[in-house]
Order: sequence, then structure tokens, then C-alpha cells
Amino acid sequence: MAKLKIFFPDGTETTHDLPEEKTSVGRISDNQLHIPDDSVSSRHAEIFFENANFYVRDSDSTNGTFVNGSKIQGAVLNHGDEVRFGSVSCLFLSENTDSATTEAADIQKQQKPTIQSVRPESFTSSSPIPRNRNGKNLSPLAVASAALIGILAAAAALYLIFQTPA
Repeated sequence: MAKLKIFFPDGTETTHDLPEEKTSVGRISDNQLHIPDDSVSSRHAEIFFENANFYVRDSDSTNGTFVNGSKIQGAVLNHGDEVRFGSVSCLFLSENTDSATTEAADIQKQQKPTIQSVRPESFTSSSPIPRNRNGKNLSPLAVASAALIGILAAAAALYLIFQTPA
């Protein structure tokens, strides 16, 4: 069985067995391969087996899917390939290799610098709600503002209703 060794930005790593069915990869927990990192899209990519090969296909992710440093839409995976979802690096290990090749690929991966999970400068959020960057909770202010506008609107309506015609 093929495996994907995942190297998280915090230094932890895990290995995920890749079945021959389609495996969804993403930040939300209902993906078969859950990668909880801000640089990974909620439905980032999928890995599947077809014609005796494993393939990776990007699912129009925000920060892209890369194989051996090249941004891809789809690619065949070979033993020892570095796959990156956003800023999270992975190592593809196929079952058709000997342990010496696997160890060489592991050593090569360990020599690469760790990529920190950061938002790229070209990133643009598609959310209509902006992030609160200063850490202050603005909800009470928004509620108070909405209440004040409602009270003023009600007062104006009552004024117009009870105004005597001239």
C-alpha cells in the first residue's frame, strides 16, 4: 500500500496509508486526509489510483498543490516525490520500492528546510467578512449601533405617523 508521510509546520509528522479509492485532502475534518493548517484549503486536493499509478489533482485550492516544487493541476506520483498542499510538505512512498530507497527519500526530506505556514502575499480571502486583526471583539459595538439605528428609525416612523396634517 502506498503512503503519504506528512510533515507539519510545527515539526510533527504522521504517515497516512493511501487506499486505491479516491482520497480527499483538506483542512476540514470530513476529508479522508485531514490537514488542519490555515494554508490548506477546506477541500484542497484529491489523490487517486488509476492505471496502476497514483495521481494527485488540485481541487482549485487557494494556495496550490505542488509536486517536487512545481505547481500542478494534476500529476502522477512516483516514489520519493515531495507533495505540498499549501505550506504542508509530504513525501509520497509507494509500495513497489525497497527499504534503501525509502530511507534515502526520508534522508533527503529531512535535509530540506521546514516551511512555515504563512499566508502568501498574493492571498485574497473570498469571505465577505473581514478578519479581526487587532484581537478586539467588535460584536457589542455592532449590536449597540444596530439598536441605535433601529430606535432612530422607529422614532422617525412614529413622528411621521402622528404628525398632524397642515
